[in-house]
Amino acid sequence: MKNILIRALSGSVYVALIVVCLLCKQYWAFPALCAIFAFAGILEFQRMVQPDFFASPQSIFVDLLIGLLIIALIPVALYRFFAPEAFILPLALGILILLRLVMQLYSHNPHPVRRIAFSALSVIYVALPLAAALLIAYIFGPALMLLIFIMIWLNDTGAFLVGSAIGSHHLFRRLSPKKSWEGFFGGLAFCIAAGYLATPIAPAEFQEVGNWWLMGLGLTVCIMSTWGDLFESMIKRSVGVKDSGNIIPGHGGILDRIDSLLFVAPAALLYMFIWWLTQNFLVIQSSI
Repeated sequence: MKNILIRALSGSVYVALIVVCLLCKQYWAFPALCAIFAFAGILEFQRMVQPDFFASPQSIFVDLLIGLLIIALIPVALYRFFAPEAFILPLALGILILLRLVMQLYSHNPHPVRRIAFSALSVIYVALPLAAALLIAYIFGPALMLLIFIMIWLNDTGAFLVGSAIGSHHLFRRLSPKKSWEGFFGGLAFCIAAGYLATPIAPAEFQEVGNWWLMGLGLTVCIMSTWGDLFESMIKRSVGVKDSGNIIPGHGGILDRIDSLLFVAPAALLYMFIWWLTQNFLVIQSSI
């Protein structure tokens, strides 16, 4: 009972923090949260996959700086395009990437290629998708990013409820024996329902895109969320750990909470850009 209470409380704090940062009028709130996620996620990933994690703190430090700079570039590029930092940050990012490559030449690690590959993957897997989430929030609005989070949470809830009740056909037994096809379709139903109900609940935010587009977004979120969860399960199984960390009581690490987001955010951004391009193409065609 105590563990359930701790899990519920820490989960509520996590959800409340995301909602507050997205709805806050300060443009830096959500980037700050994404920076925290990136910092913790890169650390957790590298600690999982590298047994000699503490042997090279300098390279870890540079990897963290690269990830944080990628996050910082998004608000700077959109809000302070002509400010000095808009030119300094990309330059600093390029220098850090070159520095990280050169540092590996002087490392005594017996597997230098594997080490640099893990460093690159930590940034690609964690920082870039969080930058995609920032772009969604800034370009398409925080309400849409919040809806994506809600769809991810509903997908987990629907998959758990339906899978626990009637799940009998394994979805991906090798990586996640508890996942079932019944649970997957339960999560899909919850995501599509969220897309259908978003317009009547918040017409001012979603009237322009309409129900069908939001239901398609729900389908995208469900599929990518499932793959994101399976991908992290693959990592954890390959290195023999149960959780990515223990920073969130009752939930494990940051990666255990944002694994779905890391696949959903880039796919959702691509989905929305395709919609935007389609809409503009139709407008151009109608004006010719």
